[in-house]
Amino acid sequence: MRPLRSTCYNTHMRSQSIRIRNLPADKTVRHTVHVKPTILMVVFLLVGLAMLFMKPYLILAAMTMILLALFSLFIMPDRKLCEFTDDYLVLYNQTDRTRCYMVYWEDIVSWRYEWHASYDQLVIFLTDGSTQIQEMYSRLSIQYYMDQYAKGKEVKNSGIKRIKQ
Repeated sequence: MRPLRSTCYNTHMRSQSIRIRNLPADKTVRHTVHVKPTILMVVFLLVGLAMLFMKPYLILAAMTMILLALFSLFIMPDRKLCEFTDDYLVLYNQTDRTRCYMVYWEDIVSWRYEWHASYDQLVIFLTDGSTQIQEMYSRLSIQYYMDQYAKGKEVKNSGIKRIKQ
């Protein structure tokens, strides 16, 4: 299924690539998506700690869970993938890590979530005919906010994965 596209491209689109330091200071971030699943790792840590005191034969599994959670929380790197505000979506998908892409909600023609072996992608089609692609690791982390701010603009996948460019 082809994404919905406008036949007349809007050349006065507000969405743009900017430096991260130039993001509006008064923005209210509704949701931030990170690479690291922090909440899941804290749950692993708490379950591991609970298992540690339950039965003696669970000590090895508990220690493994605790060490994995601590390693993930404190050693593994983390970075922002995107931020949702009431006016726009900030994508941190630029090669230059000091830049980001602001996508205003009215500039989105359609969007879809694609599953891939190594990581997933959020693909956003804009009114000027361009496409923004953001790596993702969980559809659940973005589904609610994309449905809220880009309502009715999701293009369902037809089971065909996009070929890596």
